[in-house]
Amino acid sequence: MSHQNEELVWKKAVERGRTRGYECIRPKPNAPEKQEFIQYAMRKKDGSYQAYFFAVDPQDVHIVEDCAEEELLTFDDFDQALHYLCSRGADPARFAPFKGQKPF
Repeated sequence: MSHQNEELVWKKAVERGRTRGYECIRPKPNAPEKQEFIQYAMRKKDGSYQAYFFAVDPQDVHIVEDCAEEELLTFDDFDQALHYLCSRGADPARFAPFKGQKPF
């Protein structure tokens, strides 16, 4: 399946109200010697698109409410929501159904 077809599949799922995104561990942008746990997600709800971003140092997971960066923004347009997530470092080619606990 081509990259473009994969994007169409997850975009159609979002249009049907499904949550799509991914989580990963990556180097921190401002401190590459450290790691951070990241979660990106998107869904359509009540005619708008919700974009979710979450980041925390894996060592701080036990105090996540004090140390995490979390944003849930609503956009009128799919492309705006996707642009926001990409501006936070998301790779749309990795968007897929969540296994286990979903961010929303």
